[in-house]
Amino acid sequence: MSVAADIGTASRSQGADEARLWASLASARDAGSFCQAWLDLQCARTRGVSAGLILLEGTGGAFAPAAGWPAGPQEHPHLRKVAEATLANGQVVVEGDADDPDTMGIGYPIAADGRMMGAVLLAVTGLTSPQMQLLLRELHWGVGWIHSLVWQHRSAGDEGRTEATTAAMDVLAAMQEHDTLAEAELALCNAATIALDADRVSLGLVQGDRVKLSAMSHGAWFRKRSDVAEALEAAMDEAMDQGMLLSVPLVREGDPILLQQDRLLALAGKGAVASVPMTDRGLPVGVLTIERAVDADPFDARDLLLAETIAALVAPGIALLRREERWIGGRVRRHGMDGARALFGPRRPLAKALGIGALLLLLILFIPFAQFQVRADAELEGQVQRAASAPFSGFIARSQARAGDVVRAGQVLATLDDRDLIVDRARALGEVQQLDRRYREALAKHERADMSLAGAQLRQAEASLRLIEYKLARTRIVAPLSGVLVSGDLSQKVGTPVEEGDVLFEVAPLGSFRVVLNVAEEDVNYLRPGQQGRFAPTGLAGETVPFTVRRITSVTANVDGENVFRVEAELAGDRRAVLRPGMEGVAKVKIDRRSNAWIWTRGLREWLRLFFWKWLP
Repeated sequence: MSVAADIGTASRSQGADEARLWASLASARDAGSFCQAWLDLQCARTRGVSAGLILLEGTGGAFAPAAGWPAGPQEHPHLRKVAEATLANGQVVVEGDADDPDTMGIGYPIAADGRMMGAVLLAVTGLTSPQMQLLLRELHWGVGWIHSLVWQHRSAGDEGRTEATTAAMDVLAAMQEHDTLAEAELALCNAATIALDADRVSLGLVQGDRVKLSAMSHGAWFRKRSDVAEALEAAMDEAMDQGMLLSVPLVREGDPILLQQDRLLALAGKGAVASVPMTDRGLPVGVLTIERAVDADPFDARDLLLAETIAALVAPGIALLRREERWIGGRVRRHGMDGARALFGPRRPLAKALGIGALLLLLILFIPFAQFQVRADAELEGQVQRAASAPFSGFIARSQARAGDVVRAGQVLATLDDRDLIVDRARALGEVQQLDRRYREALAKHERADMSLAGAQLRQAEASLRLIEYKLARTRIVAPLSGVLVSGDLSQKVGTPVEEGDVLFEVAPLGSFRVVLNVAEEDVNYLRPGQQGRFAPTGLAGETVPFTVRRITSVTANVDGENVFRVEAELAGDRRAVLRPGMEGVAKVKIDRRSNAWIWTRGLREWLRLFFWKWLP
């Protein structure tokens, strides 16, 4: 409780100090107090600052300190070197201290109309590269206040220019309240409309060699292809091409081209129009176009001065926001920093929970700990399978078994109708007896010719009798071995004819099974003999039986419009007693460990690979 109270007390104290510094900045009455308040606020908001200094141009063109931090006389030889380099080349200078490698000196120039007016100097310690970039960006924003002070000094003694500077600072403050480009543009147009007493203010930004309309006052949306929008862009292009402020009616002396300004005035039905180019460090940023109604006063020199002041102050901020809106250098970095603050900052528990969830999801997706398996429809069949066939053509008399029954070797499965055979047997037996008497009579009479003929006929009749008796002995269809009937159900075919050789039953021995997998052609390349898998028969209510892949054949078949390969596997485990040949189910073969993302996108990747291979040269 005491630690939390101390933290809360420190946070309230820091907030109170910052509020006091802002109040000092707002209540500054002269340049010295304004610079000191600004520097105190800047150093208080910046991490790692050990010293700060503001140099401004004084009388005679010499540069003198306008404010220093911390208070009191101090010597900064390194900052003096940085100041000389900054004032000499007019560029931002970041230079390390030879005596203290951890300390960096930063010099930020203050310029107006291409003339050096001063510099802001800071000595910072222990900042990383991203923190240094953030500091430079804050300086870029903050120096706008010093720019306003410079403009205020340049207009000293001119009450109208002082009012213009104050109004321009109000517009700048209104724009700086927003973080995104679109919000800042709309706030700029709305604030400029009030400051310039205008009917409408439009902002166009330079894109390539043209100016594109980006925002209009009092409207978050506008038609970009309307006649008014095209006329505004043409007027902005005219001002940017000539590089000067254009106004209708003409206020300043000169002979500018005002064709597009006149066209906009006639099309929009306004009383006055002015287009002010905006530049940042000599580079064009955009154009502000101000319009007044017909019943309003036309623009005068004071209005144009205020418009130029607003354009000069807001141009650096607009340029910076445009750079930040870029995808790589701006939006991604900004959103990334916002996300990092939400994840690692002291607040936003929901963001932290979502971040942890996203991290876990990435781990689940991309770490290869998921088991990759090849799935295939499978069927159970016996390793040995014997057939019980019809021994001769005839009719089915009875059926004692059907598919699925467990039978013993020699068990009667079905019986063929033997009534015709019994009649044929009796007739053949009588014929044999008759031929036997004839043969004996010929033998007794010593008639050799009759004896030979009767003997041949007797042997033929005896052969016919033996065939009939053979068929009678085989009218019972018996199981060739002990096992289970895989196929054959004659219970609904009693009385129907069968031909010799017709397969009536198929018997497979119990406990000697194999699994036949119908593997899709895109998966067969992953299979190798010896791989392990599990077979889930439909009839075992979700139970699985282990197996080992033994043979991968090159035989293909078309099943449901898909080419499949026959893969044979040997069953293992103690569930053979409840298995039956013909059972169908699903088999999965374990391959190796892969990531879930790889497994889930495998089909899509293979389809895309084949598609591009097919169509690309």
